[in-house]
Amino acid sequence: MKNLSKVMAAVLFFSFGTAHAAVELAKIGNKSLTDTEVKSLVGSLPDAQKQQLNSEEEARARIIDNLVVEELFVMTAEKTGISKDAEFTKALERARRQLLARRFLEKNVQPKVTQANIEKFFEKNKLRYSQDEVRASHVLVKTEAEAKEVYGKAKAGEDFEVLAKKYSVDPSAAQNMGDLGFFTRSRMVPAFADAAFSMKAGEISQPVKTPFGYHVIKVVEKKAGKEVKFSDVKDQVRSDFQNESVGELIADLKKKNKVIVHQDKIKSFKF
Repeated sequence: MKNLSKVMAAVLFFSFGTAHAAVELAKIGNKSLTDTEVKSLVGSLPDAQKQQLNSEEEARARIIDNLVVEELFVMTAEKTGISKDAEFTKALERARRQLLARRFLEKNVQPKVTQANIEKFFEKNKLRYSQDEVRASHVLVKTEAEAKEVYGKAKAGEDFEVLAKKYSVDPSAAQNMGDLGFFTRSRMVPAFADAAFSMKAGEISQPVKTPFGYHVIKVVEKKAGKEVKFSDVKDQVRSDFQNESVGELIADLKKKNKVIVHQDKIKSFKF
């Protein structure tokens, strides 16, 4: 049954009918399940699963039985009026909206995800995939004023580890004294990575703002990594390009539709 989980997920969108019936495989009341309909469902499965189904009679029989059971549930639910209750209607509308949004994304983003565009994205963002490493320490605080205070103390020669333990709101600072060890660009948010990789060993940064707060960064050591080829990271590049394309689409839609989000009211909003 576990092997058929993906099949059963697809079955949610499957419907019975008799219009193009070729061979009736099962009948539930006055509804027929035909080989044509089952083939249509299985057509969306990976080739490996199709081969498994073709070679295992028992697996094919389980699929048919699952479809029969589902239709029994659907028929009975329709008779008892479940499809008309408020909760079902609300869930159906939510599913419709999610499907529409997903289809919109597929039609507007997927055509852009071509080999040429992905390779162009890689060339433009090579630094992002660099294997160069930096070892750095940081002090994370909530406000820019606090960060400037920490920066001033660090530049004046105060021990950076002591500053991290005293001021940093990073939960790990109590144990690691702000030391992040070695990391590549891809492990850090862009603003933090850009600052750290632009500095020399021993340098201390001005306050750097990220979604986590304000950082004061001290670079301890830098080391060069091997050159990265497109073929080494193509899957990651594809994912990044797709995500950024979605982000650009969302930003464009927000601008065109004049979206306003009331952050002050969200702060006091409770579920």
